[in-house]
Amino acid sequence: MVAETDDMFGRVLDLVDMETTNVIFTSDHGEGNMEHRQVWKNSMYDANHRVPLLMSGVGVEKGLLVRNATSNIDLYPTMLKWAGIDVPTEADLDGRDLSPLFSAEPRKPMSPNFIVGEYHSNMANTGHFMVKMDDMKLIDFGRTPPFQNYKPQLFNLTADPEEVDDISAANPDLVAQMQKMLAQGMGDIQAIDKECKAQDKVRFKKWMDLHKDTWPQMLAKQAYYGPGPVKYGTAADVKHIEDWLNQPLE
Repeated sequence: MVAETDDMFGRVLDLVDMETTNVIFTSDHGEGNMEHRQVWKNSMYDANHRVPLLMSGVGVEKGLLVRNATSNIDLYPTMLKWAGIDVPTEADLDGRDLSPLFSAEPRKPMSPNFIVGEYHSNMANTGHFMVKMDDMKLIDFGRTPPFQNYKPQLFNLTADPEEVDDISAANPDLVAQMQKMLAQGMGDIQAIDKECKAQDKVRFKKWMDLHKDTWPQMLAKQAYYGPGPVKYGTAADVKHIEDWLNQPLE
């Protein structure tokens, strides 16, 4: 995949004038390679959500390495600025213009000085939320029951780039500070988690209605049961799902 991307991107660059063309190379998500025993993009660990951001073009100093935390939502206002278009004040964008980072000249601190992210999927049993400031990263979770006992995780990415040493218990004040940042950047994460779980049920019920009597077998065949013979779509499977659908969100 990496070699193919490199080759195809190189073909694009061969066709443009690099002196007059603005280029951004990035991605929508990372790709786990068994870090934390995970693959794909199913968490807020760096392997899954950290992506490259390479920029070249008018006004961008060559060879400059910038370590400021940025987010993909910063790209839209940056491209508008690059094109000479003012960001409409009524747009109320969450992203920031990154053009002040294009040169090594003294930079003003970017506001806010942190980034946030979230993850909801059928690959995660509850919502994942992240806030990163300097070399510290907090991962917090939706605690809608039955996940009310999930605890936040705090990592020092400089001392612990693999994110295996959770230091949250030893730093409760920093955890509380970064939870406030998360709320500032995203809102009430528990309310967000609850709403996402409610929408999960709405969409699943629509899918059930669409497939009527065949949905238990369709769903079970997509599950991984391990080696050995498997009986799909048992009455116990159906009951678990119906119990979940009928359980109110607290």
